[in-house]
Amino acid sequence: MRKKNHDVEEEQSEGAPEWMVTYSDLVTLLLTFFILLFSMAVIDKDRFEQVASSLRSAFLSNSDGEMFDHNKGKEIISITDSIQSSDLIESNIGNITDINNEGRVTGGKEDDEAEKTKGLEEFVREIKQYILDMELDEYVTVLDEKTQVILRIDSVILFDLGRADIKREGETTLKKIGELLNDFDAEVAVQGHTDNLPINTHLFPSNWELSTRRATNVVLFFVEESRVNPIRLTATGNGEFRPIAPNDNAKNRQKNRRIDIVIDK
Repeated sequence: MRKKNHDVEEEQSEGAPEWMVTYSDLVTLLLTFFILLFSMAVIDKDRFEQVASSLRSAFLSNSDGEMFDHNKGKEIISITDSIQSSDLIESNIGNITDINNEGRVTGGKEDDEAEKTKGLEEFVREIKQYILDMELDEYVTVLDEKTQVILRIDSVILFDLGRADIKREGETTLKKIGELLNDFDAEVAVQGHTDNLPINTHLFPSNWELSTRRATNVVLFFVEESRVNPIRLTATGNGEFRPIAPNDNAKNRQKNRRIDIVIDK
């Protein structure tokens, strides 16, 4: 029994002491913790270059491990030069991209604006000529304002009183306008307006519904008959709330019953 117990004690005494195992675990955990903190930290570029230089010197030149910049060691791969070259390349690529993008966007925008302006001027010229040829100057007016062109159409040639269906004689005029709108790219708002005489029918409980339906029917006509891109079109109804003349007599009320085709410059 004594011999057996002596053998067990010798087997237990082999290897590192128990406190050393605990200490090793503690050091390993601390190392892991500091590596984690370092990976989450924001690296100072200058400090990183100094550390890289020191490590390179320590491994390749048998230095004492101090940080110094005058001895770069035997260069296999220069970490600092790689960082600087990478930054320079990224900077130059960014500058070239900005120049190219700026030139392309600016040039494209200017070309589009010039083409739009030219198309709008041609539209105004041709629609005025059409109004003269068809003797519609009493019913159709072109207003060339600072930020927009308004083509004002008296509703008498488009709709019957209290109705929103486009009359046959008005379709020819609208089709010509739609064809001219296709010659250039611009946003077009079709605005319906009425006089202040109240309306209360099954289809149109108020002038809001009447003016909106008239504007919508004109937009649909442009899309279906003249193939105008619907993305460019907007229909709005204003009722009697944007008159261009006092609603004090039949003639002025007729002026307020209109369709305005508003084109942004």
